[in-house]
Amino acid sequence: MSSVLETYLGWEEPQHLEGCKRPSWQVDFRTDHDELRDRLGGDAHACANDTCDHSDRLARTTVRIVCSSCPAAVVIRGDEASASQGAHTTHGYGQQPRTMAGLLLWPGEPWLYFGRLSTDEPYDYVVTRKGVKRVTEADVVGVITQTRGKRGAVVWQAGAQPTPSKYGGKYARFNWERVSGDKPLRTVAAAAKWIAAQLTEQPADGDAA
Repeated sequence: MSSVLETYLGWEEPQHLEGCKRPSWQVDFRTDHDELRDRLGGDAHACANDTCDHSDRLARTTVRIVCSSCPAAVVIRGDEASASQGAHTTHGYGQQPRTMAGLLLWPGEPWLYFGRLSTDEPYDYVVTRKGVKRVTEADVVGVITQTRGKRGAVVWQAGAQPTPSKYGGKYARFNWERVSGDKPLRTVAAAAKWIAAQLTEQPADGDAA
């Protein structure tokens, strides 16, 4: 399962060429299952692993992204790549953000009953101000995460005012200057109000479980 920050951050968008009159992308992919593995100066497949079970043949997936208006084209190839297809509701990304407390809440992956909390809500939300069309690190103002209260009820925790993490990397992008801490919030709306209050440096309402 990806965190909500990984759902939205770190991706690159193909760029159209200057003067493109009707920017759009056609995306196709294919997998060739018996491709010859690229060799690095030798006649046989070499691998540092003594017990390597790779062979000289592999499955290679190619993604082709082409604009029919300008000549822009992107081709991405990966060896032993995997592809999955399904509704965007199982990934979070692609759904419209919710508007709450004057902020936009971008959904992460939902719980899917595999040892997770069985609710209709996504596990977490990344929070930005209004007007954002594509989430970048500079847009993020908070995060909302689902958890359980002392009596087992679904509640929410929130973080606001992100600063870059000293550890870096995609799994530790931010530290949160303010967190809701020991007072879990009963609803997503309450968590959004809590973040909005931190951004305006006003005391939060509490609304704790």
